[in-house]
Amino acid sequence: MKIVNIMGGLGNQMFEYAFAISLQERFHEDVLIDTSHYGHLFFKRYKGANLHNGFEIHNVFPNASLKEANPLQLMRVTWYMPNYLLSRILRRLLPIRKNEIIQTSADYFSHHEEYYQIKGDAYYEGIWESAKNYIPIREKLQQVYAHGDPNEENARYIESMEAENSVGIHIRRGDYLFCPEFMGICDLNYYECAITEIQKYGQNYTYYIFSNDTRWCAEYIIPLCKNSKVVLVSNNTGKDSVWDMFLMTHCKNLIIANSSFSWWGAFLNKRGGTIIAPQKWVNRDAEYDIWLDNWIRL
Repeated sequence: MKIVNIMGGLGNQMFEYAFAISLQERFHEDVLIDTSHYGHLFFKRYKGANLHNGFEIHNVFPNASLKEANPLQLMRVTWYMPNYLLSRILRRLLPIRKNEIIQTSADYFSHHEEYYQIKGDAYYEGIWESAKNYIPIREKLQQVYAHGDPNEENARYIESMEAENSVGIHIRRGDYLFCPEFMGICDLNYYECAITEIQKYGQNYTYYIFSNDTRWCAEYIIPLCKNSKVVLVSNNTGKDSVWDMFLMTHCKNLIIANSSFSWWGAFLNKRGGTIIAPQKWVNRDAEYDIWLDNWIRL
C-alpha cells in the first residue's frame, strides 16, 4: 500500500496528486491519497486568514478519481494524528518511520528515481515539482486534469484563444509580494523581456492577461503589449479562479510566473506554441528539474 500526502493550494495539490498517479503507473497498483490535513480548523484558518480553499482536486477535475486513505490505513504507514497542531509537534519529536519518505525543501524541484524503487508499503510527503516525474504520463494527466463545461463567458474566451495567435500572460501578485521565497523574481523587467522575446516568434498577437491584481496589470503590463490587442481576464474569481488555468491551456503561447498554478497551465497546454518561463523559480539555492526542454527561460 502506498499513500501520498496532499497539502497546500490547488497548484501544489496537482503536483502531489500527479505524483500519486505516477507511482500508480509505475507500480501498477492502487495508490491512495491522504487529505486529512484539510479537515483541521487550524489549517483552514491561520491568524484570521483563510488558507487556500481546502482539498479541491475532486471538486475541480471531473476525471480525477484516486481514493482517499482512511485513518486505519494511515496509521499503518505514518504517525497519523487527527489534530493538526499535535501532528506537527509530534512530527518534530518522533523518528521518521521506515515506511515514510519525507522530501526536503531542497529536493522539491528535482527528480529522484529512488522514490520509484520502493517496494511494499510507503507514505510519501513532499511537493514533487520535477517535470521529469510527469513527462512520461503527460497525456494521462491532460485527461485527468481536463476541465468540465465552461460558462458562457469562458466559452467565448476559449473560442477566441484558439482562433487567434493568442499569448496568455500570468502575473501572480498578492501573497507573492510578501513571501521571501518567491518575491521579486517575476518583476516588471521579467515581463518586459518576455514580451520582447515572444515577439521574435510571431506577430499579430492577442494578449490575455491573468492575474490576482488586475488593476496593477492595467497600469503596468498592458502598456508593454504595444500595438496589440489586449484582453484583461477578470471574470474568474474565488473558487472559479481555476478557470484562469484552464483558459491558459487554450492559449497558443504562454508567459508564465514562478507559480505552480501557471506551470500547470503550461504543462497541460496542447497548442505547441512558445512558452516562456523564469530562469529562477525560488529565492534559494536548489536543483531544478521544473522546466520542459522546449520552454524558453529568462
